Amino acid sequence: MSDQKISVGASISESYKFLMGHMPHFFRLMYGPLILWVSVKLGEQILAREYGIQINGNNILHLFTAAFAIVWYRQFLLGSDYASYRLMLKKGFSGSHFTLQRAWRAALRITIITLVLLVPTLLVSMGMMIYFAQQGVQFSDELIQDLAIKSTFIVMVIFSPILVRLSLYTAGFALGRTSLSFKQLWQQTRGYTATLWLVAIRGFLPLSLYNYCLTWFLNIAMARMAAHYIISTIVVETLAAFLTFMMLAIVVAANAEAFRVLIGVRQGDAPHRTDSGRRREDVATSKVSGQAV
Repeated sequence: MSDQKISVGASISESYKFLMGHMPHFFRLMYGPLILWVSVKLGEQILAREYGIQINGNNILHLFTAAFAIVWYRQFLLGSDYASYRLMLKKGFSGSHFTLQRAWRAALRITIITLVLLVPTLLVSMGMMIYFAQQGVQFSDELIQDLAIKSTFIVMVIFSPILVRLSLYTAGFALGRTSLSFKQLWQQTRGYTATLWLVAIRGFLPLSLYNYCLTWFLNIAMARMAAHYIISTIVVETLAAFLTFMMLAIVVAANAEAFRVLIGVRQGDAPHRTDSGRRREDVATSKVSGQAV
């Protein structure tokens, strides 16, 4: 483990500076997922209002945000030449070809993480449903959905100290670090739970609240102007998506810096940083000189 220490304030400040200094790359990586986000939300509204079909596209939106997060890790640690969706779809980030073993290991890890979160969520939901049933409450689809949301929130808060440590695995995945295990990650983040948690909260909370307040006011404004639902959906969801991807860029950059300090980058993984914490954009130079990054 590196002898360097993680500073919550310095990590968040660095992530904001990186975003402000790389806005063209942010827009390059963000506009595709943003268009897809708005399209999904618009499709929800059209199906519901015109055809009476209710769908929930949030799981699809999670795919867009996850894809953006991974390429922004690459942008922060490797540079723009290595941050693209085309590269992710073509070869994956390890640069090796698809194999059944790799697919099985990835599916197993996803399944384990899902079960770790799903089982407690179901237990909390069942407990809440039993309590309300004993109070004589009549269940409806809306109430069940509300209980599911609250249960998920409770479980996420309870498991957040664990999740913030395991979240660094995403940085390793983005670098193609297939040898990084959860055990190694757990060992090298020992003693940094509170710091990583505070970094995540500082990066996530301000823009999340800003996003909530702005979209809430915008929804009210659109309703008062009697705007057509298509126009209203496009305007509100464009703002919501933009602020969500900006929040992700902040959190991901802070997380990537924590990965660099606690886990470390290797020759062939990512360009190192100078002592001042400023990023060395030496990818283009390495191409000219013929040296591997």
